[in-house]
Amino acid sequence: LPSDAVFGQMAQQLTPDLVKKVNAIFQWNITKNKKQAAQWNLKTGSGSVYKGTPKQGKPDTTITMSDEDFVALVSGKLNGQTAFFQGKLKITGNLMLMTKLDGLFKEQASKL
Repeated sequence: LPSDAVFGQMAQQLTPDLVKKVNAIFQWNITKNKKQAAQWNLKTGSGSVYKGTPKQGKPDTTITMSDEDFVALVSGKLNGQTAFFQGKLKITGNLMLMTKLDGLFKEQASKL
């Protein structure tokens, strides 16, 4: 999946400052052809990005979207608010935490 490379880069970008700033667990359910293809947890509490179900605790925010839309979102080709209202981005839990990922996405966009 193209999103695998994005999450790999995210893992390399985690810093203690970013972990402290975000302080949340994000679970990404990535789908391909409307079937779940990957589940990623961005646990900023300990500064790790890994594939699979939460190792500790439960996610503060769970995001579900297709692999293609995720890559478009991170690369800046898809607006998050537009994706949400079009049903391409589904969020459960604390919606406001998504704003904390802005800086991380901007870093990703410059590398894609």
